[in-house]
Amino acid sequence: MEDIMTILTMLKGQFIKMSNDGSWLIGTAGGGLSLAIPEWITGKSFRIEHLVLILILLGVFVMEWLVGSRLAKQSQKTEKSSTIFIDSAIRDFIILIICGIAYGFDYLFGTGSLIFCLFTFAFIYHNFYSLMANFAVLGWEDKFPMWLIKWLQDEIKLKKEKYFPTDHHEGEKKNE
Repeated sequence: MEDIMTILTMLKGQFIKMSNDGSWLIGTAGGGLSLAIPEWITGKSFRIEHLVLILILLGVFVMEWLVGSRLAKQSQKTEKSSTIFIDSAIRDFIILIICGIAYGFDYLFGTGSLIFCLFTFAFIYHNFYSLMANFAVLGWEDKFPMWLIKWLQDEIKLKKEKYFPTDHHEGEKKNE
């Protein structure tokens, strides 16, 4: 039961961060733009384009896991365990399920793929945002456009405090 509560707490943190970093706005914009662009958004069948969006989301997840594990190895915090990775994998799996449920609502409401696109674009944006902040915290910002770094300042600050705390206390775990 404690594991379920931990995962639910992680998901709650994920949704709160998504509202703070504008992920829902990007998801809405992506979903809204898709109304004017391709037919597959308004179509009633699952197509290759839907799979491509899920594969992009999976690709961002994998990159975030790889870069996040590199960042955790460099961290001085003693709280490093495989349970954090497992919790992240479960959270990401639940995100994929949410995208599937969104597609189910599209089917029920006859909205093509609008709800699916809103959620999937929002999750892609949010996880990409986190990935870019991880790059900056690792010191890889010279490999990326500097405007991204300015855009990520709040997330970078959170990541630095998470992995390299300045108060030297083992505070509460913060979820990505």
